[in-house]
Amino acid sequence: MFLKAPANDSPCESSNTSVKAVQGRPGGSGHGVSGLGSVALLVGVGLTLCLSGCVGSKDSKRWRPIANFTTSLEGRTPAQRHNALLAARRIDGQTLAPNATWSFNGCVGKWVRSEGFQRAPVSYGGILVPAWGGGVCQTSTNVYNAALLAGLEVVERHPHAVAPQYVAPGLDAAVAQGIADLRLRNPYPFPVRLRARAEGNRLVCVVEALATEAEIARHVPRCELVCERSAVQAPLEVRGFRSQPGRPGMLIRLWRIKQWSGKTEREFCHETYYAPLPKGVP
Repeated sequence: MFLKAPANDSPCESSNTSVKAVQGRPGGSGHGVSGLGSVALLVGVGLTLCLSGCVGSKDSKRWRPIANFTTSLEGRTPAQRHNALLAARRIDGQTLAPNATWSFNGCVGKWVRSEGFQRAPVSYGGILVPAWGGGVCQTSTNVYNAALLAGLEVVERHPHAVAPQYVAPGLDAAVAQGIADLRLRNPYPFPVRLRARAEGNRLVCVVEALATEAEIARHVPRCELVCERSAVQAPLEVRGFRSQPGRPGMLIRLWRIKQWSGKTEREFCHETYYAPLPKGVP
């Protein structure tokens, strides 16, 4: 299932945003498209239906997708796209043993020219400035959401000062060398693996489990992410500044709804405040 971010110029219209995932198990319903399926924000869920040519059986232990997340690369600069995909290639195939903790920064390494990264726009307090590794935060955001939807434990996550446009407010995960990391823990009794890749103009992250279908049904919950917007602050108008549309500030609470074995658990993830981006008037 792919979770689609809203268009870059389309802020959330509702005070509550719901993102649902179905972990690739039979018994669901929806609109199956594009391989693993597709889920649109505030629209619905989809499942992969294996009609023919399936490998293995339900009782075989093999890598099975349990959740994934996608964001659009449209509107990103070539350097931002390059950095996001370079980080994705370094993440692809990373395996977390049971109870193991994984670090995004530790995996991706230093964002410097000698490691293949480029200078690209990075947001500092809503102002875009060129810096090495600009665009990497989109990859960490994809990993963060896929991990939440897969039921993994988030040990460390940091928001941006101003909400980015490639994902709904409250769902971002900012990273910075030596300052902010994204760290995850595998709570399951079987290994999980991160996969990351580009598919056209989309950046996709998939979480897989080395388990049987019965083990996944027993241990992996069906997860839904719910963003509650509790406050909105209008952007200030700044004259004599470069022209920019501005963005409102807001307070977002993120909840993860987990369902399995006939039980439902509502888990509070975090509360994020985003500062307003001033509206520049020349």
